Amino acid sequence: MKFYLFLFLLVTFSTVAQRLDSKQITVNEGTNMAMALSPDGQTIAIDLQGTIYTLPAKGGVAKSLTDGMGDDRQPCWSPDGQRVAFQSYRGGTYHIWSVNKEGKDLKQHTSGPYDHREPFWGGDGSSIVCSSDRKGNYDIWKIDLSTGTATALTTHLEHDYTPSYSPDGNTLAFASSRANGAGIYLLLENGTEKLLAPAGKGTPSVPAWSKDGKWISYQLLTGAETALLSVEVATGKIVPLSKTGDDVFPFRAAWEANGSILYTTDGKIKRRGAEDGGSVEVPFQVTMTVSTPVYQRKTYDFDGPSLKTVKGIRSPVVSPDGKQVAFIALGDVWLLTIGLPKPVKLTDDVYYETDLAWSPDGTKLLFSADRTGNMDLYTLELLTRKITQLTQTVDDEFQGSWLAYGKKIAFMKQGLRNTLAVGTVLQIMDLTTNVTKAVYKPMFQPGQPSWSPNGKYVLLAALEAYSSKFREGVSKFLLVNSESGQAVSLDTPIPYQTTAMRYRNGPIWSPDGTKLAYVKDALLWVIDVNEDGQFKGQPRAVTSELAEAPTWTGDSKSLVYVATDHLRKVAIVDTSKQDIPLDLTWTNAKPKGTVVIHAGRLFDGKNEKLLTNVDLVVEDSRIKAIQPHRTNYPANYRKVDASNLTVMPGLFETHSHLDAQFGEKTGRIWLAYGITTVREPGSDPYDAVEQREAWHSGKRPGPFHFLTGALTDGGRIYYNMATAIGSEAQLKLELNRANRLGYDLIKTYVRMPDEWQQKITEYAHQNGMTVSSHEIFPAARYGVDAVEHLGATSRRGYSPKLTSTAHSYEDVIQIISQSKMVITPTLALSGGYWSTITRDTSLFDTPQFRQLYPAYYRAGMLETAQQMKNQPSAIVLNYANSGKVAKRLLDSGARITSGTDSPIMPYGTSLHVELWSYVESGFTPFQALQTSMINAAKSLNVDKDLGTLEVGKIANISIVEGNPLQNIHDAQRVRYVLVNGKVYPLEELLKRP
Repeated sequence: MKFYLFLFLLVTFSTVAQRLDSKQITVNEGTNMAMALSPDGQTIAIDLQGTIYTLPAKGGVAKSLTDGMGDDRQPCWSPDGQRVAFQSYRGGTYHIWSVNKEGKDLKQHTSGPYDHREPFWGGDGSSIVCSSDRKGNYDIWKIDLSTGTATALTTHLEHDYTPSYSPDGNTLAFASSRANGAGIYLLLENGTEKLLAPAGKGTPSVPAWSKDGKWISYQLLTGAETALLSVEVATGKIVPLSKTGDDVFPFRAAWEANGSILYTTDGKIKRRGAEDGGSVEVPFQVTMTVSTPVYQRKTYDFDGPSLKTVKGIRSPVVSPDGKQVAFIALGDVWLLTIGLPKPVKLTDDVYYETDLAWSPDGTKLLFSADRTGNMDLYTLELLTRKITQLTQTVDDEFQGSWLAYGKKIAFMKQGLRNTLAVGTVLQIMDLTTNVTKAVYKPMFQPGQPSWSPNGKYVLLAALEAYSSKFREGVSKFLLVNSESGQAVSLDTPIPYQTTAMRYRNGPIWSPDGTKLAYVKDALLWVIDVNEDGQFKGQPRAVTSELAEAPTWTGDSKSLVYVATDHLRKVAIVDTSKQDIPLDLTWTNAKPKGTVVIHAGRLFDGKNEKLLTNVDLVVEDSRIKAIQPHRTNYPANYRKVDASNLTVMPGLFETHSHLDAQFGEKTGRIWLAYGITTVREPGSDPYDAVEQREAWHSGKRPGPFHFLTGALTDGGRIYYNMATAIGSEAQLKLELNRANRLGYDLIKTYVRMPDEWQQKITEYAHQNGMTVSSHEIFPAARYGVDAVEHLGATSRRGYSPKLTSTAHSYEDVIQIISQSKMVITPTLALSGGYWSTITRDTSLFDTPQFRQLYPAYYRAGMLETAQQMKNQPSAIVLNYANSGKVAKRLLDSGARITSGTDSPIMPYGTSLHVELWSYVESGFTPFQALQTSMINAAKSLNVDKDLGTLEVGKIANISIVEGNPLQNIHDAQRVRYVLVNGKVYPLEELLKRP
């Protein structure tokens, strides 16, 4: 199957800094906004989008106390009313800070690698209590402000949080998620604890004492509803304060002396009267600055010279004798003899191959491939090129590693339904008996295993979260006994510092058993160990340049690695370097010839009115003409009869992540659903670039591919495709890689502090790349281009964009629309997909889904649909609210593009659910389709070539049954798709190679 795709030929970068087109906006509503009342009752402190403000208690214009760069949240007044404490993310960890009421004298009160949240002042002002993950879960800690000493006040194995003192300072109230009794607790003066208000099936938080100490208010989240309740301290009687349907924010209320109460709900500050129970709004006005960046965007010459140097060097491994390097590029396995730049191709097929490893004797390569439809383990004999299959199950086997004496293989096993989820299990296969056993509990995206030379241990990178309340943590070295399956240790050479992307960056045991190699802070490190893998001495960096995917030579004297965009070898004894020349190029496939499509209906993507009975003429890769139908074309023109079909622009999927488990069929899935362009905001950079080069060279069918590398994150990470930035020196190396590998964008992730995100944005814009994140402010002030998701993961435990009942308020709408940020709402992720399958499972009955996804995966989706229908989750129940937010954004002029975060939900079908969700939410089909056509093209700066069907544009086309402008569901009824002018009938895409 020959695939023509001519792409990404000449990239132009600018060295001119960005200019910010700034404006001020004024908002009167806040999303997930906390507040606190001063002791004298005259002033309110609020946090709005990460800035602390004060305003008169009766309402008025807000004055900022902090600069907005610290993600400052949850203010609390000192007992004397002179200072405001808050949690701040300055420096990349949440700590407790305070500032005086004039916005001066900023002070930090906690430090170290642990998060400290939700401060509350002690009665005399000499201490602050807060919640912290200092012991592996969240407990209540007391911080002595004069000494900085921290003392644990609670020590439960589950989470205690949001503390507050009684007016007399003798009793501490806090919320707890304890499985045997979640609720509001009291810590009495004698040190005993008392459950005051059980939470039942709800999640309690933020107790706040009345002035007389007789009542405590708190927020309760139950399913899809929030409520403000109060409990009488003496009796435990619970009284509701808010009304059904109120969107009560999860922050402390404030009691006034007369018994009335202030709290935040529905985007407002409200005062509820003690006598009549009615509430009135406390008006406020916050002025913020948002900006639209102006800079020279990266441009693409789709028609220029096509010869390019391979940059997607994936899974390189040096042979035991140190003389050869095997690697994957352009969709095949290659063998390079060091000193001879021209490599030899070892495989030549369309399958997806990954995770190379040498046999100890150097005669074979172990790898994973999807030759039978899912990922299995294979060996390739170098002399004969014979390929032998080792595993064949419905699950996927990958990340194989050969034991030193050649008798066993360690590898990972995972089911397809566990993509991007917990469920990867370490396995060991005995090659003499062919017996395979699981040896450790399921893990989340661990690294490739490495054997100790004596076979006693398997070593790999594994995630250890700081707590179960938040998923982020540190990638550490997990040492597992290969016989018992017991974990011997989980450690890291430098405490609290994570290693690099977990997949292929170590730790790897040296063949002589004396050292471990790994990547951290983008550098290659080595640490000495004893035979049991225990650290000896201090780790040492052996490179000062960016290193990736290291492998040992058999003599343990050298390491071969990827040095940003080429191969290098480093000698351990003196860190001397040797470049390994590699001469491998690729050419964009160039279609030739003319195709005439007879369109019964043509939707050009610009006009809502369809053209009828027209011919769309494609010459090579571009549209030459759109003209009235005729029949007298030359015989050598290819004809596509779409006289009963609708011809429209190919769709863009603007938020998806590649996953090796789907193998070669990934590209076919997208094309079969009419998706001709994919934007990938997060991946292993070398996997992504190799996939792009394989598609664009014509090795496999696939879409146009715009990409970034790893999720650029802070000191804590989660996904194995995340890289933790530990210093500005490392940040420079990562940004240089982005430039050298030709990223289209940079994606910063949830633990990235604003100080560094701003630096990333400035660098990216100087080099023509866009920046996206989960954040909207102050990102919108310093020029971040795009934001992913309405809600999704946040370091705060709640979203600054979407409340727990899926509402957004004026601050969010204005920041996004007025800054001209591009937003990819991922409504399918925010309940749209799960809501759809509870009502209609026909999306699993399409030819694409039945033939491209395995039967057990479809059965699993049907089972999930039934479970969701029987027990709707909050995300399903609140889905309609998310849709209303998307519609408000549309009406405000926001730039919306369609993406899904697949494969959390299935590739292909989830994008169509996204479009259906838009229409359900009030978009017209025309507006919904534009999010996946011209809007997306503009966001990638390719709208002069893609996004509409116009003369001169590239022929990325989907041809479907029905009329998507009348019924959006028809957009997935694909019959043909063209990518860069190459025609694919659906039947061809559904066939396995």
